[in-house]
Amino acid sequence: MTDPIQTILSALTLLGVGGILGGYITYLLDKKKEREFKVLEQKEKRYKSCLLYMDAFFEPKNIKYLSSRQPDIDDATDVIEYLKMEYHEMMLYASKDVIFSVKAFIENPVGDNFLKTILTMRQDLSNRSDLDLSNIILEVKSKS
Repeated sequence: MTDPIQTILSALTLLGVGGILGGYITYLLDKKKEREFKVLEQKEKRYKSCLLYMDAFFEPKNIKYLSSRQPDIDDATDVIEYLKMEYHEMMLYASKDVIFSVKAFIENPVGDNFLKTILTMRQDLSNRSDLDLSNIILEVKSKS
């Protein structure tokens, strides 16, 4: 028969090592989640900023809403230059598809490229592809 004290000590040792190992694994998982949350937060911030610049490109009257951030923006050319800066920053964390869609907009700033960029950002942030271009195009009727 084994000594009961030795059995108890062995059990306590195993529990101690298991507890330390379990605590360490929990710590690593928490750090990973924290890092993923920070990346997601950064993406949301940068993507919103890009969308504001794109919108101001199409609606020059909206440039005034950017003036609190960048008082030196005067016209669509300035807006595109700021968008280029956002583009370069987003290369650090954005998905490949988002990078390519923003690049396509900068090179050819048209409405379809703007909407495609929105959909690509939505997909990157939420893994949702439940919309397409035909769903999100605004039908604005002019006042005649």
